[in-house]
Amino acid sequence: MWQLKINFILLAASNVKETAMESEILKLEAQLIAAILNSDLKVLDQLLHDELIFVNHLGMVLSKKEDLAPHISGDLKITELVASDQQLHIFGDTCAVVVAKEIRGIYLNQPFESRVKFTRVWKLFNGDWKVITASSVPC
Repeated sequence: MWQLKINFILLAASNVKETAMESEILKLEAQLIAAILNSDLKVLDQLLHDELIFVNHLGMVLSKKEDLAPHISGDLKITELVASDQQLHIFGDTCAVVVAKEIRGIYLNQPFESRVKFTRVWKLFNGDWKVITASSVPC
């Protein structure tokens, strides 16, 4: 009987920790969207790991520097970014986020509109969550 109670307490504590992690990731995802919309390089730099690997919707593999370049140059301006169908999957100190996004903006002075499915992987480093890899595909 005591073993059952202990197991229940441990399971409940585990679920609380996971829920807190999920809340933190959702908050960071919202910060990331705001930073993308505002081309906020300081926040983007904080949220993206220095060794980021991003595979874009064209299949190109980009580094953090390459991913941020259009924001730095002003070539990219996202005017609308709406997330839907968001799923989080926690694996210890790592969280995978899958989310569909409606994106509108201007790239190289040309308006664009697309629907893209993103997979982003967040990892905890010394108390700070960072995106270590991401990919996107049209949907």
